[in-house]
Amino acid sequence: MLRRFALYMTLLPALILAYTLPAGAQTRTYVAYAGIYSSGTVYNLNDMVSLGGEFYISLAANTVDRPPPTSPSQWALMGSGGEAAGATGTTSGPMGPTGEVGPMGPAGASGATGAVGPAGPAGPAGATEGLGGAVSETRTLMVSALKSPPLVHNSVTLLSATGAGNIERIQLALAYNDGSPTEANLGAETVLTIVVDGKTYSCSLGLFLLWDGYATTDGENATNQLFLTKYLGITNATSTSNQYIGGYRRIYIKYNNSINISIAMPPAFNGAIWSQVEYYSGVAPVGLYPATRNVFHMAVNEWASSTIAPNQVLTILPTVGGPGELESIYFVTSAPGQVEPHWLEMSPDITEDGSDFRYGGTEDFFGNQFYGDQFQGRADEYGIARYYKSTPPDNTTYWTAYRYFRESPMVFNTSLGMIWQNGPAGGGAATRVGTLAVYYTSN
Repeated sequence: MLRRFALYMTLLPALILAYTLPAGAQTRTYVAYAGIYSSGTVYNLNDMVSLGGEFYISLAANTVDRPPPTSPSQWALMGSGGEAAGATGTTSGPMGPTGEVGPMGPAGASGATGAVGPAGPAGPAGATEGLGGAVSETRTLMVSALKSPPLVHNSVTLLSATGAGNIERIQLALAYNDGSPTEANLGAETVLTIVVDGKTYSCSLGLFLLWDGYATTDGENATNQLFLTKYLGITNATSTSNQYIGGYRRIYIKYNNSINISIAMPPAFNGAIWSQVEYYSGVAPVGLYPATRNVFHMAVNEWASSTIAPNQVLTILPTVGGPGELESIYFVTSAPGQVEPHWLEMSPDITEDGSDFRYGGTEDFFGNQFYGDQFQGRADEYGIARYYKSTPPDNTTYWTAYRYFRESPMVFNTSLGMIWQNGPAGGGAATRVGTLAVYYTSN
């Protein structure tokens, strides 16, 4: 702070002098301090800015979006922490150690303007500085919306885009009616496909939006299972015939060249679709998203199409090499009868950078205790989407949950993997388990 104050006190007499020189006196070039560098600000010739503890002077007019450390033709490095590195018209001798600031003396006669020295080599890039230390989104949020009338077909495209951009949120609702209480499970039988930069990922729509577990014949209206959080919400569901279901998921998917998002409904689908995909077009501002969220991936174990044996070990996330970040884990389980889900006593096991982390139980991993049969807590980071013991003829116990790592990131540098083991025979094992892991790698 003292060093910066000394710089201001050094410049102030010169600025005063600029307004007191008599006509015909010699002139000199003055520097105007413009504050901390901002990429959106237009700078004039001889404007001075600070960035990462360094000071720079503008060598050109109308300079915008040219960071000083990497733009030597637009900016000259002056010095660190408030000490000027190059001469700008001074006639003084070599600078000694900085003393205490004394009183301001009278303005002296103006000297000849010195030549601006050559720009030095650019130093390493410093931390991004902005309003409040945060990097703001500068692109316009866009939406691809679909409202279809009742129709009969089996696939529809929700979004197709080329160039660079990133997805922010997917919202979807389906209505199905075949004229009788239907056995079609819209969540489990509808497939979502995401093709990002030529790489294809797919899973059931019910797993992606956590609709799985909303049964078709449990005889219970499921509207009391609705919920809204920052990252996930179920906004409509009827399980008497499973004719209506809706929800959203906020998810970051970066694409460099292209993206296509589509769904394929059950055969002879007779219903309506409503969807909104929100996204930004263009390259994201530097520093807005961590580099560990660069490349999108999904690891899937489908709930509806497979069964699990007692004591079976399930790989939730195959071992991933290199640096990256885990975004979320979705977990869907069921077993026949109105039973206690004792399989939740088993502990998820995450191996991060060679270190093993074993949680106290499945329900604890998802932010709950005692299965949530008294209170189904739902928060932004974790919660139970549904815990329900259906009556005959369905006669099934469902337990579904989610956990996000957005606000408490799980970043890995060399590797990440996750497994889960089913409960023992006779001790409350699940018969079906579905999981979805979303993660990113840096490349």
